[in-house]
Amino acid sequence: MHICHVNLAGGFSGGERQTVNLIRELAGQSIRQTLIARPGSRLFSELDGAPNVVFRECSHFVLGHSTGGWDLIHCHDGKAVYWGWIESLVRRTPYIITRRVDNRIGSGRLTTSAYGRASAVVCLSSAIERVVRQRLATANTVIIPSSFSAFPAEPERVSGLRSQYSGKRLVGQVGRLLKHKGYQVTIEAARRLRDSSPDLQFVFLGEGPDEDWLQKLAEGLPNIRFLGHRDDVGDWLAALDVFVFPSLSEGLGSTILEAMQHRVPVIGANAGGIPDLIKDRENGLLVTAGDAQALAVAIQQVLDEPGLAEGLATEALEGLKNFSPEEIAGRYAELYRKVLTTRS
Repeated sequence: MHICHVNLAGGFSGGERQTVNLIRELAGQSIRQTLIARPGSRLFSELDGAPNVVFRECSHFVLGHSTGGWDLIHCHDGKAVYWGWIESLVRRTPYIITRRVDNRIGSGRLTTSAYGRASAVVCLSSAIERVVRQRLATANTVIIPSSFSAFPAEPERVSGLRSQYSGKRLVGQVGRLLKHKGYQVTIEAARRLRDSSPDLQFVFLGEGPDEDWLQKLAEGLPNIRFLGHRDDVGDWLAALDVFVFPSLSEGLGSTILEAMQHRVPVIGANAGGIPDLIKDRENGLLVTAGDAQALAVAIQQVLDEPGLAEGLATEALEGLKNFSPEEIAGRYAELYRKVLTTRS
């Protein structure tokens, strides 16, 4: 079986991390793979040395169709969908799509054809599946979530980070600095907790186009720090007392899984695919999206009730076996075989 993965994203974020996780795991199963990505893509360096993986550069979805040879195409981002669609027209090669966002699908005829011709549309969550179904009732949808990435944490480095905030309890949020990620909600929660809980320190890891706006919202709040992009995300996650994920909309929220892996209690918004990962008061807490007061109360509750925090973290860690890279790669491999068997 030879799988061609296509990811034409210009940057490197959660979807690209999941592409890397999947290709690495499938390479370990001796599955032949080709990766097509934009020139200079970080995907190539991340997968350097992976066995049975061939790299090809492509700067636009209308390019790179002069050769083939693979059995199935896996489209990992929006532009890749059209690349796979063209290949299916030129060579009748089957393709599947992984859709990672819960926003509405475009209404154009090209988009309709590209999604409708796919052998399967993989949705990370039930929220994404509902969006696909609303747009394309006949689409063959399958739910396969993201995997955790197993970001490492070195105890000595974690202790060093904690020592930087001696006497403080750390509340963290990780991800792109975008309005829909709800950082503004966390900022308002921090404002409400500033006087009643002066020992709380909020840390934001990430960068993005809304950073200046968020920085202005946080002016005058000494309990908030923007730390920018960090390569030591695992160390920071392990150093936290609480992880928050108050997105206003979200396909799934794989960073939640990373926090759970490090036994950090999580609080998320009841939005998009987040409830697929967090079961309220079982493995985390859910609050109404956009409700800063509810978020502040939940943060305070987790910090004030060690038994609750421990129970949530323990239950979350136990459930992570369903989100391991091995488990998710196995589900994709099964889908590949099913598609190829159906078409043979």
